[in-house]
Amino acid sequence: MSGIRADGITFDDVFRKDASSGRISLGDGRYIMFDAAAIGNMRRELIDNLGWEVARGILERVGYQSGRNDARQMKHQYPWPSDEEWLRAGPRLHFLEGMVKVQVGQLEISRSDGRFSMTGEWQDSYEAEQHLKHYGPGERTVCWTLEGYATGYATEFFGHEVVCVEKSCRGRGDSSCGFELRLAGDWGPTVKPMREMLAVARFTERYDRCLRSIADMDCELEQSSLDAIITTDANGIITSCSAGGSELLGLFPGEARGRKASSFFAGESAGLEQILARLKKEGRIRNYLTEIVQAGGRRTPVALAVSAIRGSDGSTAGYVGVAHNLSEIRRLEDELASKNRFMANILQDSADAIVTLDPEDYITSWNRGAEAIFGYASPEAVGKHVGILIPPALRDSQELAEIKEKLWKTGAVRSYQTERMTKDGRCLQVIFTRTAIRDDAGRLIGSSAVLKDVTTFRNLERQLADTEHLATLGELSAGLAHEIKNPLAGIKGAIDVIRDSLPATDMHREILGDVLHEVNRIDKIVRDLLNYAKPKPPSHGAICLSEVAQRIIAMVRQSAKNELSSIDLEVQDALPDFTGDETQLEQVLLNLLLNAQNAMPGGGRIAVGLFYDAEDFEVRMEVADNGVGIPEEIRKKIFHPFFTTRTDGTGLGLATCLKNVQYHGGTIDVQSEPGRGTKFVITIPLLCRI
Repeated sequence: MSGIRADGITFDDVFRKDASSGRISLGDGRYIMFDAAAIGNMRRELIDNLGWEVARGILERVGYQSGRNDARQMKHQYPWPSDEEWLRAGPRLHFLEGMVKVQVGQLEISRSDGRFSMTGEWQDSYEAEQHLKHYGPGERTVCWTLEGYATGYATEFFGHEVVCVEKSCRGRGDSSCGFELRLAGDWGPTVKPMREMLAVARFTERYDRCLRSIADMDCELEQSSLDAIITTDANGIITSCSAGGSELLGLFPGEARGRKASSFFAGESAGLEQILARLKKEGRIRNYLTEIVQAGGRRTPVALAVSAIRGSDGSTAGYVGVAHNLSEIRRLEDELASKNRFMANILQDSADAIVTLDPEDYITSWNRGAEAIFGYASPEAVGKHVGILIPPALRDSQELAEIKEKLWKTGAVRSYQTERMTKDGRCLQVIFTRTAIRDDAGRLIGSSAVLKDVTTFRNLERQLADTEHLATLGELSAGLAHEIKNPLAGIKGAIDVIRDSLPATDMHREILGDVLHEVNRIDKIVRDLLNYAKPKPPSHGAICLSEVAQRIIAMVRQSAKNELSSIDLEVQDALPDFTGDETQLEQVLLNLLLNAQNAMPGGGRIAVGLFYDAEDFEVRMEVADNGVGIPEEIRKKIFHPFFTTRTDGTGLGLATCLKNVQYHGGTIDVQSEPGRGTKFVITIPLLCRI
């Protein structure tokens, strides 16, 4: 290579190559070129075996000596016209060697005034590249060889001690590797550690003795350490043991020496052979998890770090290991796991539904409370969209999107009352709180929801409101019926007298008969109203519901106007007797059967079923027809007093049924579909207080 320019300066024959010997020379000095990866591996070996600070000192010392040597050769080999040209040749030489491209910034040189400073950047530093490859970004600057080289080159050039310091470094995540050179005196105490490294770049005597003379029992580092540091010879015989190691092995100080290390391993010889096999292959072991067995049999979990110690000829002289006691960590892990299990059991066994969702509202967890409330087993629900719980009407109204928007904005939706749908299609009244879940960076990664089924509570509220309303209405109706009944009796008597006084051929006699019929109809309505508003005192007794049903069904069959309708009775075996008012329940069944007949003007089938739920201690009576059905808007009103769709009805039949059933602590549910019939389900708890 010849005619090379260094920042505008030409110098010939910088590198010479002897083809016969394969020797490459810079001036009169021989050069050996290494691949960057090879230098990176050497750097890693230094750090891993000797530690960061020692490795740094060695590499800076190597760079320092190389820099001074190159500066001397450049000075004597080439007659540089100026100091600046000579100084700039060093960075150019770096580039030719493939180490780094140097971008010089500010430069100030004055030998007469004793001033020297220089700034710049190391671009494409091989040291930063290799360090990132092996260790990734960290807190340290890493271009140690380059620091030493620049320090040595500038010191040789200027004739006074100059120190280079890396200010920014890609090895710790900066965008570039920036450096600055100054006279050592201008830096002050900042560069004292580096100057000490350049002065001594090898182990201290004590550290060297402790690692290389494993039989030296006076090694203060080992003997005073509370960590478990144990050394062995090549055969695994313990040669030294720190105070912490003796405590770990359950021995007094000095007792461990001469014993086989394998006798303290959980796997004994096999365990030690496994470690030695890995050491032979890898050279070192980190975080090897095993157990140390004390003389009394007590086991202690440990994490081992073991390295082989090489002699001067490269053979294995022994081993040094550091054991970290994991007992406290394991105890804390077990305690944390126990608490986690406890919390998980609370969440899993909660009677309320606790559900977690991903950001797209797909279910990720589903507890037993959710299974009980909605009927979906956990495998059926997890992975499904939460829309399976939304009733069609709320799905169409985009309720879920509104809830989600509020959740993402505020982080929580609290005490939200709505309806949700079970697996079998029932609608439940629920109240829930939904909370956003965020990761450590604050990003939304899902949400959790706690739902409570308040259907029974809402029904009780509605029943209480209805009861209060009916009580007020009953008082009003009783007073009104009393005031109407007395004048009505007088009107009826007067009409009877007038009609009886007319001749049989008088046309007014027939008209008065029609008036009397309507008066009697009004009288019946008033009596029904009085019975509803002020029913007779209940009569308690034992009730055999199957006998009551058979008697009422027989009576309805005999009086049926439509012979095309049929009534079937199904009675579950072991239907128990219970205490109640038989007359009230007869009235309930009779009204339901008559309503079923009226719902089938062209004939049809009525099914009566009597069942017993032994788990909930409830008797259930069902009356179903295949008539015209009840539209939704009418179904909400059928139990209101005086509401009727029949021209000859009073609107008090179903209201009276509801009142009688509620007296027994029971409920009436209606299931109906227009054109396909209606089913009334009466549930009476046997443990209620009559």
